[in-house]
Amino acid sequence: MALTPPVIAGLVIFKLPAVEMLGIALVAGIAAQLVSRFLWRGLIPKPETSPIIAAVVGIALIGSGAPLLLSGEVAVLAVVLEVLRARYVPAVRAQPGLIAWAVITLANRGATMAWLNPSGSNNLEPIAIWHLLPSDPMPVDAVRLYVGNVPGPVFATSLMAIAVGIAWLAYARRLSPAVALCFLLGALVPIAVFHWDFVFQLDNGPLWFVGGLILSDRRSLPSSWAVRPILGFVAGAISVGLRSPVYGSRGLEGALFTVAAAQALVGVIVVMIWAVKDTTRRRERTRLLQRRDEQLRAINRTEEPADPTALSRT
Repeated sequence: MALTPPVIAGLVIFKLPAVEMLGIALVAGIAAQLVSRFLWRGLIPKPETSPIIAAVVGIALIGSGAPLLLSGEVAVLAVVLEVLRARYVPAVRAQPGLIAWAVITLANRGATMAWLNPSGSNNLEPIAIWHLLPSDPMPVDAVRLYVGNVPGPVFATSLMAIAVGIAWLAYARRLSPAVALCFLLGALVPIAVFHWDFVFQLDNGPLWFVGGLILSDRRSLPSSWAVRPILGFVAGAISVGLRSPVYGSRGLEGALFTVAAAQALVGVIVVMIWAVKDTTRRRERTRLLQRRDEQLRAINRTEEPADPTALSRT
């Protein structure tokens, strides 16, 4: 339900390319759902995140000008990662769609970031335009940014639609207010330090798609309540701070890769902790079994007669 408003906005803004990409995501997600139900019936814990959601999230971050083959690669990798996560490492709380997008984007040298302007010829997304016009604090109209009629990810340009999705997450008690607030506070730090325009920097759909809909989702967060605010603050600060020319970033991709890296890092840490605990548990079990065997042998020795020939003579 939270993804429905951004998807509808993307279909209205980008039209046919968005329809084709959504179709690929739905086909990959439904196929993975059926296969996982057939192979591991009753083994995947409930409730689990649907592969359809992972595929839609991965597709949502692709530019409408990217080849459909890349959309298929992102969708397939997203559903594979989600099925493997749900089956083998459900303790990992991450959004496979975002990670799949990051992997395919890096493997194809940014080919998924083929942004197209739905209403003009200038295909530069707002942050890239701002870099070209540093003297203008608001190079793109704030209303256009809010509505989402600008180049960018096909289902993540409309801040208005994303705000509705975040509101639904909050209504469904799936939103972590602490993470969302800390993400905002972290984003405000580089804006204040570099004296940027607050409205332009925060009026950005992709920033809140990954910061609000993905990172602030309770199911995508680590179980530790102490880590969540820190994760949100650091992700917000880095996501916006990377827009500075000092760090070489020229567009909105900094926020997407930052949140993807944060979730992947948390996932790796969770797997390492799980592996250490599992190894410790196995060693303890082995030690207890060895102790039990030693005790049984000792009991058997005490029950044996002192003279081995006593029973025969009797």
